[in-house]
Amino acid sequence: MSATWIGKDLPPIRRGEREYFLLGREDGLYLVLNQCPHRGGPLKSGFVNDADEIVCPQHGSAFSVEALIARPTTLRLIEQEIGP
Repeated sequence: MSATWIGKDLPPIRRGEREYFLLGREDGLYLVLNQCPHRGGPLKSGFVNDADEIVCPQHGSAFSVEALIARPTTLRLIEQEIGP
């Protein structure tokens, strides 16, 4: 089973006109554009397969998590301490 997960149950995350979903991995949290690179379907509704790919729910196309993270539209969340 993959250590990568999709925040399917979270409400939509919007930044400007774009919708993102939360993607969790051992190395951190990412906001990934909720749009299949193939046909524009909602990747958030897909699943992560054993090859660490996100499978689009509409057409079954699979996309490497590494490739999705490397896209310029993907945002990596950083941890910040908030002092007293």
